Amino acid sequence: MAEKEFNLNFKNKFEIDTKGGKDPSDVAGATFVPLAAGINNFTPTLNETTANDVYYDGEGYGSTEVTGKRLQLAYTGHRLEGDAAQDYIASHYLDLGDDLKTLARWTQANGSTVVGLVTISNIVVSGGAPGAKQTMSFTLAFNGKPVYTPAGPKV
Repeated sequence: MAEKEFNLNFKNKFEIDTKGGKDPSDVAGATFVPLAAGINNFTPTLNETTANDVYYDGEGYGSTEVTGKRLQLAYTGHRLEGDAAQDYIASHYLDLGDDLKTLARWTQANGSTVVGLVTISNIVVSGGAPGAKQTMSFTLAFNGKPVYTPAGPKV
């Protein structure tokens, strides 16, 4: 029996555009920096919108249709001042509206990429016990459908 291989989470690569670009179809002018130092957890969610309907032919049982999605990536970790990605996010702590929008790129462990316009939200730049490292957490919420590029064939 062949041994199974599981991808490790550290193979996911995250980047954020510190120039505040807004067009995911044109990343040539973006300055993507790694979003990695101090980050020790991420959780992707699809924040789905559903339509739940019950029809007479279902004998009282309903069905669910997914009618919309909003990809979100929630990050947690420790605040590392001097890190370009964290400093960029922290600099928007009190901002509103379009000032919180930029491009993000997620290269998944299998090599697929997701690029899109994101809104940085739920920014936390400190907190915790007195003898602990400062915390950092935030969410990158994709606006509209991201550009997905599947991984190429394994060589």
